[in-house]
Amino acid sequence: MNWIGQQMAWIMVSLAISLLFTMWLGLWGLIPAIAIFIGISYYMRRRMMARMGMGGGGGGFGSMLGAGGGINYICIACGHRFKGGACPRCGSKMRRADF
Repeated sequence: MNWIGQQMAWIMVSLAISLLFTMWLGLWGLIPAIAIFIGISYYMRRRMMARMGMGGGGGGFGSMLGAGGGINYICIACGHRFKGGACPRCGSKMRRADF
């Protein structure tokens, strides 16, 4: 099943659960329906991030934004790999990012 098919299936499941809660509990059924919708969305996001290798266990968007390891740079002048502003080997500030 492709990605759009999965998303449509989860939307239909969420809509069906929401309608059932609203029919059974009336207007008060909106509260559990919204909670279930948020729960399904959270579960789907964690599952998709884990499938893409971005670590679904951390919560939030830290692993997706690259907050875990930082950025390494490679000096254009001498080719040394480092973190920070200027190359510690030759002092050049000309660098390129290495992800």
